[in-house]
Amino acid sequence: MSAIHFRQALVRSDGTGRTVYGVAVPYGQTVDIEEFGQAYKEQFAPGSFARSIRERGDKVKLCVNHESRKLPIGRATELRETADGLHAAFAVSATRDGDEALQLVRDGVVDSFSVGFRPVRDRRDGDVVVRVEASLWEVSLVSWPAYAGAGVTGVRTAHPALSVDIARRRLELLLRTW
Repeated sequence: MSAIHFRQALVRSDGTGRTVYGVAVPYGQTVDIEEFGQAYKEQFAPGSFARSIRERGDKVKLCVNHESRKLPIGRATELRETADGLHAAFAVSATRDGDEALQLVRDGVVDSFSVGFRPVRDRRDGDVVVRVEASLWEVSLVSWPAYAGAGVTGVRTAHPALSVDIARRRLELLLRTW
């Protein structure tokens, strides 16, 4: 018997409600890839996108299903590597396609990321191709990712959290009443 696991999306505020975020690529996870008539095992190493982020991180686009014939629906606002993977946040444009993609994410229909990249430097670990350096071109919202750990964690809500100024005033009032 197999179990179905659903991701629980977190909601954070950025004031726009148009930012999706999550893990674009998990590090150390090995997957079976089939493309262009070839099958192989692949894994990304920690730091594989460091140069790409440094040199062109502000140019990384958000697409849907790697659709190169359509315009992107957003752009990266945050790309950072941690020990467990490439974490990303994307501002989604207020267009028909952007609105549709956001709704599908909010509904939980689309819950994953996939990366479009060009290999720069690889190494072999047995029968696994380890991506040591890759040039990141785009990240796509997808329904079925190659990497199970590549997931949309949530959408930052349009309802901003309590501002620092309001919180400070409330704290001052509370302290006065003591």
